[in-house]
Amino acid sequence: MKVWDKFLVLRRDGTVPEWPYLVLGARDPACPAALRAYAAEARRLGMDAEYADDIEGMAGDWERYRAAHGDGDPDAPPHRADDAVTVSRIRAGSARDRG
Repeated sequence: MKVWDKFLVLRRDGTVPEWPYLVLGARDPACPAALRAYAAEARRLGMDAEYADDIEGMAGDWERYRAAHGDGDPDAPPHRADDAVTVSRIRAGSARDRG
């Protein structure tokens, strides 16, 4: 399984974004650092300061969540039964995203 085959992202209208994406989760111990780096880059690029502050604040929220709920295992193999319809939508998006 590739990292891009793990999650299906849907917009509120049920459509799948046409661009590649990566889902991050609060139980992933690497994510707070990733969020802080993203916030720093957003500031460097001149993005809205409140947006960057919110992203940076999320890093602390996620650290507190992990402290309360434990670390996840983001690189573990699948441990739930796949839903065939969802997997077909992931594969359709994966094929489109990588040509």
